[in-house]
Amino acid sequence: MNRIQQRKLSRKEIFLYSTSNFGISIINASILGFVLYFYLTEGMTGVQLEPLVIGALVGTALMVGRVVDAFVNPIVGWLSDNTRWERWGRRRPFVLVGIIPMTISFILLFNPPLFVLTLFPNELGKILLIGFLFVIISVFDALFTFVFVPVYALLPEIAPTSKERITLAVWGNIFAILANIVGVVIAPILYDRIGFSTTSIVLGIIVLVTIVAVLPIEELPAADIQKQPRVPLMESLQTSLQNDSYQIYLVNQIGMQFSFRILNAVMPFFAVSVLFLELDELMIVTAPWIVVAIISFPIWGKLAQPRFLGKKKAFILSMVIFTFPLLLNFLFLISPGNLLIAFLMICLIGFGMGGLWIFPPTIVGDIVDDEERRLGLRRESMYYAFQEFTEKLAIAVAVFLEGIILGAFVTERILHPDYPEELGIYYYIYDPLGPILLMGVLAFIPMLIALLIFIRFPDELIIEET
Repeated sequence: MNRIQQRKLSRKEIFLYSTSNFGISIINASILGFVLYFYLTEGMTGVQLEPLVIGALVGTALMVGRVVDAFVNPIVGWLSDNTRWERWGRRRPFVLVGIIPMTISFILLFNPPLFVLTLFPNELGKILLIGFLFVIISVFDALFTFVFVPVYALLPEIAPTSKERITLAVWGNIFAILANIVGVVIAPILYDRIGFSTTSIVLGIIVLVTIVAVLPIEELPAADIQKQPRVPLMESLQTSLQNDSYQIYLVNQIGMQFSFRILNAVMPFFAVSVLFLELDELMIVTAPWIVVAIISFPIWGKLAQPRFLGKKKAFILSMVIFTFPLLLNFLFLISPGNLLIAFLMICLIGFGMGGLWIFPPTIVGDIVDDEERRLGLRRESMYYAFQEFTEKLAIAVAVFLEGIILGAFVTERILHPDYPEELGIYYYIYDPLGPILLMGVLAFIPMLIALLIFIRFPDELIIEET
C-alpha cells in the first residue's frame, strides 16, 4: 500500500508511455504482417529455388530468430530486474543502449543484399543471401527483446492500481491502433508505391522517435530500487514457474500470441488470394478491424468494472468474440471473394481484439502485486520476459508452419517487373485454401485452448476497483 500511496500515474506519463506503444506497434505490424510476405514475394525469390523450399527456408529463419529471441528474454528480464542505476533506474538504460542498433537492424531486415546474386552468380551468392536472412532476423529479434521487455515492465511499476493500469492500457492501445493504421493501412500503400526498402527507413525513423519517449518517465525512487533484493537467475525462473496463477496466464498468452502471429502474417495473403484485392487495397480489410477495436475500448473498460462483468469475465468474453468468428473462413470455400462475409468476420475479430489488448497487462500486474505481498519481490521484467520466452517458442513453430503451408499453396510465379531480369526475382500467386486453413484452423485451435485454460484463473487474484 505504501508504494501505491507514493506513486500516482500522471497525464504526462500516460502520454509518454502510450507514445512508446506507437513505436512498438509499428514494429509488430511491420514484422508480423509483412516480413513473411516480403521474403516470400521478392526478398528471397532471387535464389531461384522452388516456392516450397523458399517457404521452408524463410519459415526456418524466422523460427531460428524467435528461438534466439526466446532465450534472450529471461536473461534481459533478469538483468533489468537486477539493474541498480540510481539515475536511470532499472528499465530505461536498456532503451538508451539498444534503441539505435534495433532500429538499424529493423531497416536492414527489409533491405537484403540482393547485389550478392550479381557479384556471385553461382551457389555462393545464394548461400550469402540465405545466411544474411538467418543472421539479421536473429539479431533484430534479440535487440527487440533487449529494448521492449524493460519497456513492458514499466507498466505495473508506473501504474500501481488496477484502475490506472486499465487506463494506461486503454490509452496505450489507442496509440497502438494509430500505429496499426500506419503499419497495415498506410504502409502497404507505401510498399506498393516506393518499395519495401524506402518504407522501412521511414518506419524506422518513426520507431526511433516514438520509443525514446519513455526516457523521461520516472521509475521507482532510487531508494526503493536499492531495497529490492537481487535474485539469482535460476532462482528467479523457478519462483515464476511455481506460481500457479502465472502458469495459467502463461498458457493463455502462448495460445493468444500464436493466433495473433498467424493472423498478422496471413492478412496480406488473405486479402490478395482469398478476397482478390491488390496489396495497396489491404485497408479494405484492416480498416474495419481497427475502427471497431477503437470503438470497443471504452466498452471493455466499462465491462471490466465490478458492477458489470468484472475484469476476468470481460476478458473471457473478449476471447469468445475473437475466437469463433475465425470459423467463418470456411465460408470462403463456397463463396470466394465475398467482402460481406469478410467484413462481418473482421468486425467481430476487431471487437474481441480490443479486450485482448487491454486486459493481459493489467492481469500480469495483479500477479506481480500478489508476489510482492507474499514474497516482498517486484519482478515485472522477469514475468514479462518469461512470458515472451514461451510465446516466442510458440511463435517460432507458427512462423515455420506459415512458410511451409503457404509455400505448398503457390499456384503460379511471375517475373517481378521492379528488378533486373537477370536476378530472377519473382512474385507468387497463392491458392486461397492456404490462407483459409491458416486462419480457420491454425489460428482458431490455439485461441480456443487459451480461452478454456483461462477459465481456471483464480478469481481472488484479480484486483477489482470501483
